[in-house]
Amino acid sequence: MNRTNAGGDNGERGPTLVTSNPRGYHTCYDTTSRALSEVVIESIAAIRNVDPTATRIPLMEVVDPDALDALFADTYQGEERADGHIVLPFDGLTVFAHSNGHVFVRETPNTVRH
Repeated sequence: MNRTNAGGDNGERGPTLVTSNPRGYHTCYDTTSRALSEVVIESIAAIRNVDPTATRIPLMEVVDPDALDALFADTYQGEERADGHIVLPFDGLTVFAHSNGHVFVRETPNTVRH
């Protein structure tokens, strides 16, 4: 698997292009300082090669961003949610997000982008 680093000067990794078939991006982020919805939007923008601040990425049409951010938050008892993941379809892409801070966005084979 070939990887091309696509950014991150703050010690975080990614998004990193994964040049496999289908093409995708992998991002590893600090779950204590970044919102998952923000990372998902940045990853979608990376795979689409667009500026996420200048291009509308309608994540809310697929999932409530606040609910997504809360999904892997610590429990009310203050314990980490260590074993969770979610898979979201998004306009010809598949988004895989894990509670450990890894997000992978890949093109979904044989889909029509709207």
